[in-house]
Amino acid sequence: MRFNTAVLYDIENLLKGYNFSQSFIDRISLKEIYESIEKVEKVGNVAIQRAYANWSDPRLNVMKGDIVELGIDPIQIFGFSRGVQKNAADIQLAIDAIDLAHTKLAIEVFVVVSGDGGFASLAKKLHEYGKIVVGCAYKKSANRILEAVCDDFVWINDPDDMDEEEKISRGSDFKDPILIKMSKMLSPVKVENKEQMVSESKKILNWFYNDKECQYLLRNTGLNISIVKQALVYRMPEFNYLKLGFVKYVNLLRFICNGTKLCVVYKAPSEYRISCSATEISGFTKLEPIEEGNIHTTEKYRQLLLIDHPIFRLPSESILVHVAERLTQNRTQDKSIGYVLDMLDNNLLNYEQKSIKHALFSFVSANCFERNPEEAPISEQKFTLKLNDPDKMIEKLKEEMRNKLINLLGEIDEDVFNDIFLISSGS
Repeated sequence: MRFNTAVLYDIENLLKGYNFSQSFIDRISLKEIYESIEKVEKVGNVAIQRAYANWSDPRLNVMKGDIVELGIDPIQIFGFSRGVQKNAADIQLAIDAIDLAHTKLAIEVFVVVSGDGGFASLAKKLHEYGKIVVGCAYKKSANRILEAVCDDFVWINDPDDMDEEEKISRGSDFKDPILIKMSKMLSPVKVENKEQMVSESKKILNWFYNDKECQYLLRNTGLNISIVKQALVYRMPEFNYLKLGFVKYVNLLRFICNGTKLCVVYKAPSEYRISCSATEISGFTKLEPIEEGNIHTTEKYRQLLLIDHPIFRLPSESILVHVAERLTQNRTQDKSIGYVLDMLDNNLLNYEQKSIKHALFSFVSANCFERNPEEAPISEQKFTLKLNDPDKMIEKLKEEMRNKLINLLGEIDEDVFNDIFLISSGS
């Protein structure tokens, strides 16, 4: 597969200007944004990544890790603080996009990480050159014209929405009368383990069931699951359904409904509610509860390995083994990541380039390489293999993956963990 995609980040737009708080930027993850972009069918292998910002601002230092890991080139833009050159990043991004369209003919897909309506004109111009344009922005602040002219659009998490969850955890921003009532009767508690989190979650469900007003809703229309989530976040400020092994919140609800008189109901295309198990809600289908044992599956473990740092996007074990063998045979030392990828691609002709890339970056995530200089973008680093035995590389990879899953779940099923490597990711 060719490297045909450029991702251009308008950091000023992500920050919503430069009057942001440190807590706001702490909640922006370029890795999460990149992962969302990768899921878009129109997006191919990424050849170029550039991020436009006033990088001299010390508040942006928290992005350094993501910049280095993803191989993003930081483009320095001055002048934001005085407002005179407020659109300097937009202008430079647009100039670079047009330049790439003319000079890098292999680039067929442009991903613009910004909701600024000014980029609608850029998208139209890129279309004239036969290019595909994918937008990426916060749902609430994306310009509708930009959304309309893009060939696809990626919606990303808005840090302001996360601020709302912080307010909810203090019970200070409840507007729903049910939640206001609940906050007066139940106080936040500290949970220290998985069992306590499950127990407190069930207490919340039982509170809803026993409240007369809620009972009417549960029996007749169902209760929106967002209300339940707000209650859980309020009751347990440390609430994190990943720690219970669930990537999707709705599946957590199906799990904690076990042993209660409530269940999750569903209506196409994507509406979920909580209702009484003994009643039927018109237009909704009851979803069976999920048993706790279903948490420990190869599919679940693979999904969790794609969340947060380090990221492990696994191909089949045979590809991992062959990549490890080639790396040790070639004694990879002081080589660029591009050189290593080309070497693997030329030696492993029976495998897709994307699978080879996933295998290589899984070994990178497992800290199998020395990377110099550490502070440089990944595209500018030199890689030296620490281990010269492919079996030890596989063991190191498994060790780092196991540690990540244990940090998320507390404990893992070793048989299920070992089965991860027997299933091809299909990519």
